[in-house]
Amino acid sequence: MAKTPDMTQDEARQARDVLLEQERVLRYESGFGSAEALELGCILVSLASEFDETYVVIIVRAADGACVFQWLPDDKGARNLGIAAGKCAESLAVGHASPWRQALALMGEMALDEVFADAPARIAGCGAFPVRVGDEVVAIIGVSGLHNGLDHEVVVRALEKVLDKTVPHFLVALL
Repeated sequence: MAKTPDMTQDEARQARDVLLEQERVLRYESGFGSAEALELGCILVSLASEFDETYVVIIVRAADGACVFQWLPDDKGARNLGIAAGKCAESLAVGHASPWRQALALMGEMALDEVFADAPARIAGCGAFPVRVGDEVVAIIGVSGLHNGLDHEVVVRALEKVLDKTVPHFLVALL
């Protein structure tokens, strides 16, 4: 089983509420196609200099699962791409950011073994986030390689930058 964060049920509720607010605000108003995926992907890559570790980035189209953007730094490989893909599969399956079920489990709403039962095909840890146009999920961003919830943090920072919006960030690392 994956490592889970040490947090109270109240902190888990706060993390869930932050996720919901991030998902509510960080939406595209009009279409999200290849050009927007490239712009967002390039911003994700540009943020790498702000972190001590490197990370992979994939953006997957929800309609057909096609990868519309991928970045693989020289020190990362297939393992990280697989982890990012597992996080994307989780996000697509639950319709929320990939740590959604983990937050529910930490709140006591589901068992942790349920959360991680589908691993490694689906990974309920930080690092995947739905791209919405209005209420429709059109793509999933997946990041892998950072620790302590920073995979999620880099995605949120990139979306804030590209969409020119600001959202609350986690007070406690949700892995």
